[in-house]
Amino acid sequence: MARTRAQRRHHERRLKAIRRHYNNAGSCSSTHVGMVYHTPCSCSCWMCGNQRKNHGMNRQEVRARLRYTD
Repeated sequence: MARTRAQRRHHERRLKAIRRHYNNAGSCSSTHVGMVYHTPCSCSCWMCGNQRKNHGMNRQEVRARLRYTD
C-alpha cells in the first residue's frame, strides 16, 4: 500500500511533536525542531554514532561473510 501525502504529514507532525523535547531544546524554534526531526542523534561519538563505523562489523555479519567466502 502506497503512503499517502496525508499519512506522511501525519507522521511528520507526530515525530516533530515528540522530538521537540530532544536535546534539551530550550529554544524550540521551528528551525531547530526541523533539524532534530531529520537527524535525531545529536552527535556521532562512539556511543551515539554508527556501530559499524566505530567498532567494525558485528558477529552476525562476520559469520555471514565467512560463510560465503572461499
